[in-house]
Amino acid sequence: VGHGQSEGDRMVVSDFHVFIRDSLQHIDLMKKEHPELPILILGHSMGGAISILTASERPSEFSGMLLISPLVVASPEVATPIKVFAAKVLNFVLPNLSLGSIDPNAISRNKKEMESYTSDPLVYHGGMKVSFVIQLMNAIARIERALPKLTLPILVLHGSSDKLCDIKGSYLLMDTVQSQDKTLKVYEEAYHALHKELPEVSTSVFTEILTWIGQKVSAAGETSRT
Repeated sequence: VGHGQSEGDRMVVSDFHVFIRDSLQHIDLMKKEHPELPILILGHSMGGAISILTASERPSEFSGMLLISPLVVASPEVATPIKVFAAKVLNFVLPNLSLGSIDPNAISRNKKEMESYTSDPLVYHGGMKVSFVIQLMNAIARIERALPKLTLPILVLHGSSDKLCDIKGSYLLMDTVQSQDKTLKVYEEAYHALHKELPEVSTSVFTEILTWIGQKVSAAGETSRT
């Protein structure tokens, strides 16, 4: 909702749980069409937050979760006590007030990918609205409560120079989830969109993802036969 070709005003959602609800509806549809297949969930950035909360809704349903530069904690520069208080006040009086927009230069070191991002009409290039910032903060609070309950296999990929989603969130996730099968791979000096980074990074990212998915699908197949 509010992104890409979906309905609604851009960057406006009544509650962050709408994203989780829609994800679960899609998963239910896929289960009906492919009941024999294991379910894995992959999310990037805010999609990482959605994936974490979706998996926490049905913890036994997923064979694994992959996260690329996930949103787990708020940026310390953004979430100062004064700014958080100001955002909560503004949400009552000016919820559609536009705050700072995302710097395209923080997306990737790959210039072609950066140009593609800035010219994509389906990408919202305006400022982030106060009401949406509040929903993101609500999601982060929910994630903090959800992480200790997760036990599914997890692969996290994050760039050390990510300026949009703090890598500290991925370290926190690794320390907090109860999963026995959990891996964090850090790409030194890489930016936010690892799958659209410099060729050597993006190639490695896709190789890691495909290898990991293959392992989990095989493991799920073995489990179903025993």
